[in-house]
Amino acid sequence: MTQSKGTHSEKHTIASFMVDGSRQLTPTLLFNLLQEAAVNHANELGVGWDFLHQFNQFWALSRMDVEILRMPEWLDEVIITTWPKKNNYLVQPRDYLMETMDGEVLVRSTSNWVLLDGDGKPHQLSAYENNLGTVEGLHALETPASRLRTGVPCEKPVFKPVVYSNIDMNCHANNSAYVTWVMDSFDHDFHMTHKLAFLAINYLQQTHASDRYAVVKQETAPNDFLCSIYSEKDMVEVCRVRTVWK
Repeated sequence: MTQSKGTHSEKHTIASFMVDGSRQLTPTLLFNLLQEAAVNHANELGVGWDFLHQFNQFWALSRMDVEILRMPEWLDEVIITTWPKKNNYLVQPRDYLMETMDGEVLVRSTSNWVLLDGDGKPHQLSAYENNLGTVEGLHALETPASRLRTGVPCEKPVFKPVVYSNIDMNCHANNSAYVTWVMDSFDHDFHMTHKLAFLAINYLQQTHASDRYAVVKQETAPNDFLCSIYSEKDMVEVCRVRTVWK
């Protein structure tokens, strides 16, 4: 992708700690890399964590679709490009491309971000309109991030604790922790014989260190799974995920 005005690009080498037994980038680390590119771009635009923290505000990911054409492998060098799109007062869309140094597109993604305060209340984006930036007519994925309208009933849940490594700098479970929980609900043999081709995730509520969670899933079509993550507290669904495998 040719660098365009309003986009942010960064280069990464896929390190050994980022890959699984097939020496391919794990979905969790893919998520981390995309998220970090968004964080870095927000800082460049003047609406990053340090700036928003003084107003008791932070960016929260609400939805994300990720299409994986080919997962990069150990020692591959990749370029991640991200850019914001036109917002609708409460939702800031942002797209991503991951490419090889030769321009092969590996991953395409689109996401929705919202601005929350410490109590979880959303705020309009108009106060920061001059900083948010918009790249017109450029799309990694043409359609907006998916709204997953139905979840999986919570039958026979096995609850696990939210652990130290799941918590981010806002003292909530990190966005990528939910991806880890879903990936870990599939056993090792499944991962060795299937490759993730598409993931859509909807964040419904925040999860904290004192919570316990359970992942329940059902196969809605061959290699197409709908997953719901429930909190043991009030048995509320906190996240909904669709994964498609090849």
